[in-house]
Amino acid sequence: MGSTRWRWMVWVGAGISVVGLAFFLWEEGLDRANQWAGVLGLFVGLAGLVLSVTGGVRGRGGGQSADGAAAGGSVRMVRDVKGDVVIGGAPDAPGPVPDASSAPATDAAGDGQSARGVRAGGDVNLVDGVEGSVRFGEQQQP
Repeated sequence: MGSTRWRWMVWVGAGISVVGLAFFLWEEGLDRANQWAGVLGLFVGLAGLVLSVTGGVRGRGGGQSADGAAAGGSVRMVRDVKGDVVIGGAPDAPGPVPDASSAPATDAAGDGQSARGVRAGGDVNLVDGVEGSVRFGEQQQP
């Protein structure tokens, strides 16, 4: 199902829910509607608290993502390196971006770095937690 269609269905569902809740509260009368609103507000507040706490815990990892990237050259993500990073070599002219059918299926490692569905004309490198130096395509000194 397409992303636009999914968003449209969510908005329609939310609109129908709000109209249905308004009709229900109107049928209950002012005093009972006030009681229902208090109970519903409690659950909405608790759900918001749970979502904010879980989002904060997940966000601490400092994740990196190149999901869905399309590049004519290489894609490199480097994180948490204690030392030099040398990405050398003569820069290649960007090539054509590969089509979607050539994108390899990758699984997330669960460490906050991901490159799902990347389409790159060059290498895809994800580096994390290196205590020394990281070098890619370093040119030889004459």
